[in-house]
Amino acid sequence: MTSTPPTHQNRRLVLEAVSRFGAGDIAGFTELLSEDFVSHNPRVAHDPTAQSGRQAFADYLSGPGSAHLRDATVTAEHLLADGDLVAVHTHVVAPQGDLATVDLFRVDGDTIVEHWDVVQPIPDEVLHPHGMF
Repeated sequence: MTSTPPTHQNRRLVLEAVSRFGAGDIAGFTELLSEDFVSHNPRVAHDPTAQSGRQAFADYLSGPGSAHLRDATVTAEHLLADGDLVAVHTHVVAPQGDLATVDLFRVDGDTIVEHWDVVQPIPDEVLHPHGMF
């Protein structure tokens, strides 16, 4: 019997998370987060003595500060996985303007336990023929 390598399983988990998020399924997305989830996004208020990290992130995603993300289309363009770390380069088409993002997730078992992100607005004019993706 062959087993699936953890890197492959982690890759699938993150792609599922991106798919759920991109479909606007915030509840389904947050199901994939560990109760002790840690986000390094400075816009996510999280006091571990008051609520879980998963709940803090769910509150952020459901709140007014991320309304533009709930109405966005998210497409995974590139994905890199190495052990428990998975990075996904996404194209976010949002009402306020397109974004290029890189999200880095740390996976433990069958949940996402940690998240970092870098977000870059896509300019109307790109000064080269290569595009952003």
